[in-house]
Parts: sequence; structure tokens; C-alpha cells
Amino acid sequence: MQMADPILNAIQSAIIGISLSDPATGAMLGRLKLQPSTDIRTALKVDDGVLRYSAEHVRSLTMAELNEALANSVRP
Repeated sequence: MQMADPILNAIQSAIIGISLSDPATGAMLGRLKLQPSTDIRTALKVDDGVLRYSAEHVRSLTMAELNEALANSVRP
């Protein structure tokens, strides 16, 4: 049995929260595949339908900062 990834859980929880307060942004985030990445220099990066995240960077964010980073990752 695999243990739940707390970083992935935090990202998914933030996306759910964004979906409730900003459905359009939440819908964009909800369509992305989540994938951990060790070669990005930011917490989050959207590339070709994939939301890549640095667990180390995401871990250092507050929930408010994570929400902002997620929303900004899909805004033009």
C-alpha cells in the first residue's frame, strides 16, 4: 500500500479550493496532469497539459502562496 504524498495532497486541496472560489481557473487547473519534477527552478510550471511541481519548493510555500502560484500558473 502506497502512502499518500503530502505535497500532492496539498496541491490537490488547493486546486479544489480554487475551483470553489474561481471556477474558470479551477477548471483549467483540474484538466492538468500533476507530475513531480526535480529539474524546474520554481514551485510550479505548466507545460503541454502537465503541471510540473518541485516538491521542495511547494513544501516551502504557505497555502495562500500555493493558491496564488497555482492560479498564476494558468493565467495568461
